[in-house]
Amino acid sequence: MSTISSYLPDIVDYAVSAGITVRSNTLRKEQTEFVCPWCENTLSKGKYKLTLNRSRGVFRCFTCGINGGVIDFIQHVEQKSREEVLKNLREKSGLDEKLHQKKQAKKHPAERLNTSQLGLIGFRDSRTPRLRYGDYTYRKSLNEWIWAEWTRFIDCKKREALAHLIYSIQINQYQQALDDINQMSKDIDYDLLPEVFEAYGCGNQPRTWAIGVHKWVDSLQDSYLKTIENIK
Repeated sequence: MSTISSYLPDIVDYAVSAGITVRSNTLRKEQTEFVCPWCENTLSKGKYKLTLNRSRGVFRCFTCGINGGVIDFIQHVEQKSREEVLKNLREKSGLDEKLHQKKQAKKHPAERLNTSQLGLIGFRDSRTPRLRYGDYTYRKSLNEWIWAEWTRFIDCKKREALAHLIYSIQINQYQQALDDINQMSKDIDYDLLPEVFEAYGCGNQPRTWAIGVHKWVDSLQDSYLKTIENIK
């Protein structure tokens, strides 16, 4: 059975092939130093503040703080979702994508959440084969708890995105709202826009998670306008 680690690239080799500037005399060291391509701090431009650990497969910039594992690194470099990155890696490794999707479909939805998503709900991904294939009752209970927490988290994010969209439309900042929501989606590896657009157009029959969002935004705007009037 293939595991993720079996088809992950060497993080240092990948960084070099991606054209990220490396301090050549550190290539054989435990910590290989690079110029961080994402660092917005002008003081660190051109300096080797990004370190990659080949054996552990992790990276960190000591100026902007960006960090993570191999998949996170590839996501940042290629600007792709985690699933897109994994799919590309599986294809490059010659793995059967259809077979993989069939296996995924058989899993509980909670088992399809990645490590980053689990971290967003405060759950450390310590699920071992014993948890996945051991006691059925315990595994089912654990998965249902994780999925309930994830669903609550996503509903909260959808409400936040919907409120942002509504308000932005009112102040003629529609495109900015789309950009912001797309960024939110990337941050949580979940596409918020389809459900947010659907909720926006539901009128008097909103989805359960969207109930009250329109009124809440309107009340905030009314409160803001009253405050402005009082100041005048």
